[in-house]
Amino acid sequence: MNIPLRIHWRHFLAVIVAGTSLPLHAAVINVTTNDSYSKIETAKAGDEVVIEPGTYRFRVYLTGQGNATNPIIIRAADPANRPVWDFESLLVETAPGSYTAGDRGRGAWQFSEGARHYRVSGIVIRNARTASRNSAAIRYYNSSTNLYISNCLFEWNDNGLTGGTQGSEATVEYCEFNSNGNTNASLSAPSHNIYVYGGYLTLRYCYVHDPVQGQNFHIRCRRSLIEYNWFARANSYEGDLMTDDDFSGSGPFTQTMTLRGNVIVQKANPLNNSQVVAVYNDAELPNLTLNVHAFYNTFVGNGGNASFIHLANGDGTAMNAEISNNIISGTGRPFLNDNPAAGTVRGQNNWLRPNATIGPLTGSVQSSAPGFRDASNQDFRLAEDSVCIGAANPDVLSPPGREYFLNEVTNRMWRIRAAARDMGAFESTSNGPVFGPNDPEPRPALSVSFTNGAAQVSWPLFAQDYQVQESLLLEGAAWQNASGTVTTNAEGVTMTVALTNAGFFRLRR
Repeated sequence: MNIPLRIHWRHFLAVIVAGTSLPLHAAVINVTTNDSYSKIETAKAGDEVVIEPGTYRFRVYLTGQGNATNPIIIRAADPANRPVWDFESLLVETAPGSYTAGDRGRGAWQFSEGARHYRVSGIVIRNARTASRNSAAIRYYNSSTNLYISNCLFEWNDNGLTGGTQGSEATVEYCEFNSNGNTNASLSAPSHNIYVYGGYLTLRYCYVHDPVQGQNFHIRCRRSLIEYNWFARANSYEGDLMTDDDFSGSGPFTQTMTLRGNVIVQKANPLNNSQVVAVYNDAELPNLTLNVHAFYNTFVGNGGNASFIHLANGDGTAMNAEISNNIISGTGRPFLNDNPAAGTVRGQNNWLRPNATIGPLTGSVQSSAPGFRDASNQDFRLAEDSVCIGAANPDVLSPPGREYFLNEVTNRMWRIRAAARDMGAFESTSNGPVFGPNDPEPRPALSVSFTNGAAQVSWPLFAQDYQVQESLLLEGAAWQNASGTVTTNAEGVTMTVALTNAGFFRLRR
């Protein structure tokens, strides 16, 4: 995606306005409560399915194949009055639908058979339950990739989101997961707000809270990025990384979870008060390495002694945890490493209470309180006199450029984080516009300075995943990724580029 940018001219060097490719919609498919699942399921690449408000009680089975330029768009006609799939007392497997296999009850909406490049927004799914107590609002599997879900509400289902196979990939943003789970299921049942079995998952700007059974997130992905979310009051413990459901054989295998910029509020009396995020090879898979990176999170514990990160590696599974720039309050145990011979814990510059177990964590700040503005009202931003201000180490990999906004009432939004100098999920100097699911992404400005025959090309932290490209010509240009030294600090990203071959620069995501 090419992002339009401000134009800067100096010494014949330019930052240009890059073109944006727009999808070509083949058809607009309007759906009302008088229609069936077939109108939604027949959508093809470039089609846009627009769903009117109302209550729907049929299953949806999607196998279409869009592409990056022409995705299959399924959206609410009115985001302020979203269509609702509500099965009430009806089991999902008994609801009308085209899919007739034995697992038809596993999801109200299912993406399968190589479904790809769907963009779903503005849907509410409630009471998706099956006789086996493992249905979900949305299930994606069987090589479903490039699934994007935004501004949806999933509540009172056996699971909010489930699925995920080896190559599956989903990005979920601006969604709420509320009170999913099934209390009639066993405590070990797959019944959570989010349960993903494998593949790749990105979860951002979501409000995930109060599951009635299990965890807020139960993740078996090969790689998962969980950032800028608000998690609250899991019934058991908040979440975990466990063995990818599709791994088998002798390996080696690696799984990595990154937790960045999240707020995590522990339940007063969870069923498991010993841990917050667990790492466990429950399948006893050989040659497996499990990695967790926890950066700039704010954890608000219940005053017990739960381990913020628990490496449950008593079986000798190799595990690594990096814990840096977090506020870990309400517990005295930032980590638990069951088998230090197999697990490595490192990290720096965390806020910990005075009696906390520090172990290998360096640069810790310890005081009676982290200095929240108003913890009693869930305002976990930093007060002016907080010891966490300016106490982070921005040399940690991938410092945050965004932050969740704001709490459990004003939710599922984000704003640009002014810098990455403060510990925890919020920067004390952040003060700017707020972005929600229906707002355009802000455009990062590229700035240029010159020294010793080289260009210093800089852009903000919130656009860390952008790439600088260069070209000799503006018209008829052949763009290529710029080559240079990249430096990231607490305020932004800078690339030093030689001027010999570049005439124009642009950012591309």
